[in-house]
Amino acid sequence: MGNKKLVQGTAILAFAALIAKVLSAVYRIPLENFVGDTGFYVYQQIYPIYGIGMTLALNGLPTFISKLIVAEPNDAAQAQLAGQLLRGLSMVALVIVVGLNVSAPLLATLMGDRQLTNVIRAVSLMFIVMPIMAVGRGVAQGQLNMRPTAYSQVVEQIVRVLIIVVVAYEAMQTGMNVYLMGTLAMLSAPIAGLAASAFFTKSTGIYWWAARQNKMNWGLLKKIGSEGLLVSVLAALLIILQLVDSFTIKNGLVANGMPEATAKMAKGMYDRAQPIVQFGLVVATSFGTALVPRLRQAYLAGEWAAVATTGRSLLRLTTWLASAATVGMMCLMPQINQLLFGNTAASPVLAVYLLSVIVMSILILLTSILQSLDLTNYLARGILVALISKIGLNLLLIKYLGLIGASWATVLALTLMLGYVLICLPKQLQVMLLPWQLTLKIGGHLLIMAVVVKLVTYGVTLLSGPSRLMSIIPLIIGSLVGGSVFVALSMWQQTLTNTEWELLPKGTYIIKLTKKLRKTNALR
Repeated sequence: MGNKKLVQGTAILAFAALIAKVLSAVYRIPLENFVGDTGFYVYQQIYPIYGIGMTLALNGLPTFISKLIVAEPNDAAQAQLAGQLLRGLSMVALVIVVGLNVSAPLLATLMGDRQLTNVIRAVSLMFIVMPIMAVGRGVAQGQLNMRPTAYSQVVEQIVRVLIIVVVAYEAMQTGMNVYLMGTLAMLSAPIAGLAASAFFTKSTGIYWWAARQNKMNWGLLKKIGSEGLLVSVLAALLIILQLVDSFTIKNGLVANGMPEATAKMAKGMYDRAQPIVQFGLVVATSFGTALVPRLRQAYLAGEWAAVATTGRSLLRLTTWLASAATVGMMCLMPQINQLLFGNTAASPVLAVYLLSVIVMSILILLTSILQSLDLTNYLARGILVALISKIGLNLLLIKYLGLIGASWATVLALTLMLGYVLICLPKQLQVMLLPWQLTLKIGGHLLIMAVVVKLVTYGVTLLSGPSRLMSIIPLIIGSLVGGSVFVALSMWQQTLTNTEWELLPKGTYIIKLTKKLRKTNALR
């Protein structure tokens, strides 16, 4: 019964997370269309602060808290622990809110734009509700009740997205100042957080009451700050790199002679990559992660051969999906850019940034595997590698390459982190890595797919014309042809196993078709 409840709960949570990710990617398209590149720049400069806060409240801390709750012997002990966590995180949240409000002028100045001060102060208010969401979700997940987490996650995104789109539309209609628009849009974060917290109001009161007679457990707070923070930072890695961009891209472009207004627009164009990358990550990581629970079970049973086999399947499937999605979107970038944002400006910049989808997908997978095997001790150093590399590369490459240098900096920083993680991978897990023959095979398939897609889209664009509405035709045809070519080549050269095909849509049909083709070839 417990396993059934866990499987059902995990499915609900996964579905809710998928909805939230899609909403989080989709709303930025009308936002950019309504307020333009400069308005989008204002929003995206401060978005990483929101993203980090929501990662704490949604993924990192709840996951860590759920493990602590499971270890408690009864409901009373769980409630007392939850109360301690709530008190500790409330103190941390208060420090963050006050700190962001006081330092907002300094942070805005460091970003090169003092007018961002009120936008920072608006988003800081979301940290007030962060402890309620983190503890409420963590306790519910620890008790195998995934519904409150799932419902609150979807409600939070719906409320926030609605407010942002309405504010952006009103800004377009009235000619509202872009900084006022950004402030009002960022106020959606605390409002949406309050709406999501409604699912945990009753339990929050119970937890606070249960811990009222106990002194604050500073050891627990320290544990949250070390282990809990590591999990959160891993989940927010790409957002943290975006925060580096907020401090370095616009400043770097201005330092190299670009006018202030043009630099703001350029940063807004660069940020168009964010929703597209999110779509790519959703596609690349949605299917492979289904095998992670199986890997955890094999580890707990001490079956290292099964761990290696499952890990190998996870890595192969994720690499296959991520590389196909990335190369396909890179080839179709002019059409995607035209359709979503009305022009093809900065398409090469966005195409290079998309390479991060491959690296980030593999990093997300390896992080999930290492967490399920309790092997996260060296990941903190890997994060430092990425962060320091990103800062240094941004300063260097923006100077010599301009805006596209920031895209290359993100890709290279993530690649350096991936290299570090692979080097540190325990020997018993190194058998998961893809053999070079398979890597070359997938690379060949990608090259063929890319050539076909570019030829097809070039021809179709000549016939359909370059308008925004008509760009959907080469985009659809290019996607279908490219996907079909890549899948056909993978079937022909048996890139994936039957188990891996079964995890994909229409995977069973592909297996039957492959068997039929082999029989036909054998008869010949």
